Amino acid sequence: MMNSSLPEKEKLLSMLTEIYDQLEELEIVLEASFSDLRIQMNNEELNKLSAPVQRLSKLEKKLDRINPTSNEEQSNSVTKALKLEMGFWLPIEYE
Repeated sequence: MMNSSLPEKEKLLSMLTEIYDQLEELEIVLEASFSDLRIQMNNEELNKLSAPVQRLSKLEKKLDRINPTSNEEQSNSVTKALKLEMGFWLPIEYE
């Protein structure tokens, strides 16, 4: 009876080893796939964000042509533009 269980154990061990090897291969494929997907999603998000930034820049240039500013006001204008591009507003500190 012991002799017949030994080949079964070896067969089971062989099957488990094969499953483990397949899982390792699957892990490698999934990691590569998710890495590619992450890069693609990042590129899509950058593209989505760049369009509004370009439009904002064009609007700022048009506004500057319509309403020219002095050097001091222009410095504050640049600061405001940077804050708008970053997506949040911080109070301006005056010197």
